[in-house]
Amino acid sequence: MFSNRFRYIYIFLLAIYSYLNILFTEGDRLFSTEISSTLLLFSILFIVLLIWESNRILFALLIRYEKQLPKKIHILVPFFLLSLPLIALLAFLFGIIVPNISGIENGSLSTQIKLSLAFAFRINLFLHTLHAITYFNRKLRDSRIEAEQLKTLHAESQFDALRNQINPHFMFNSFSVLSGLVYKDAALASEFIQQLSKVYRYLLYNNDQKLVPLSNEIAFIDAYAFLLKIRFGDPLIINKNLSSQVQRAYWIPPASIQLLLENAVKHNIVSKKFPLQIDIFIEKEFLVVKNNVQPKSQVETSGGLGLNNIEQRYRHMTHQRVKIIKEVSYFIVMLPLFKQPTL
Repeated sequence: MFSNRFRYIYIFLLAIYSYLNILFTEGDRLFSTEISSTLLLFSILFIVLLIWESNRILFALLIRYEKQLPKKIHILVPFFLLSLPLIALLAFLFGIIVPNISGIENGSLSTQIKLSLAFAFRINLFLHTLHAITYFNRKLRDSRIEAEQLKTLHAESQFDALRNQINPHFMFNSFSVLSGLVYKDAALASEFIQQLSKVYRYLLYNNDQKLVPLSNEIAFIDAYAFLLKIRFGDPLIINKNLSSQVQRAYWIPPASIQLLLENAVKHNIVSKKFPLQIDIFIEKEFLVVKNNVQPKSQVETSGGLGLNNIEQRYRHMTHQRVKIIKEVSYFIVMLPLFKQPTL
């Protein structure tokens, strides 16, 4: 507070307030002399200035040696205690010098000194009280800002961890398919590698992004769908009903649709007798991924990815939640879409 850039305005206002208070309570009569209003005002202004500036210099010196103070002793305690003899000395000198240079003859010198000391200690206590309130408010504000920053950093680290889970899991499944394909169809294996490179190029380029254009995500899904079709064949049907205008208008977390497709084939039977149909479309600013339900008797493990990953990623970005609808015949996931990458 003492180093505030507007301190001279505050000093002036405090002096005016003290001056008016003294006139209102007729405190000037205690001087036992006829002191002019102008001299009284300038005397009050001068002593308030001395008290404020001496405290400012004292606190600046204490801040330099704050780390050397015992941990149990707060810096405001020695600050106030050290200010007392300093203010007493200034008030004593003020009480001696000012009456002499002003030509005041009446009234004892001891009375002048007592009045000066009383006024100085009152102003000093008032300023230290305000300083303590300002000091603790600033510390509270700083601690809240620090807590928010730590919270943000923690959320960012969690988001990065969730995002980085995609690559290893997807790599394992892709190379498992490729290892079996190489010996069966070399040409198809070559095409598989090309599409796989597109998928990994997308993941690498967008790994550090929170949101990507929906059009980019759909292009990525086309390459990923090719890989799935190689793995499952015609029984896997993926329908996309998304106009190019809609794709350009929205943004989405990268690889979120891919996780839903992977989740669908992981939990459901895909065979000629039981084909799996996955529909992707837009409904009220939500991207909807819907598939028919035909659960497997045993589900492969995935390290906790899929829906949980997507839900947590959305929690870090928006108050809107992923909608999951489980029906007898259908399983539906609705992902909130973003109109622009504001995060």
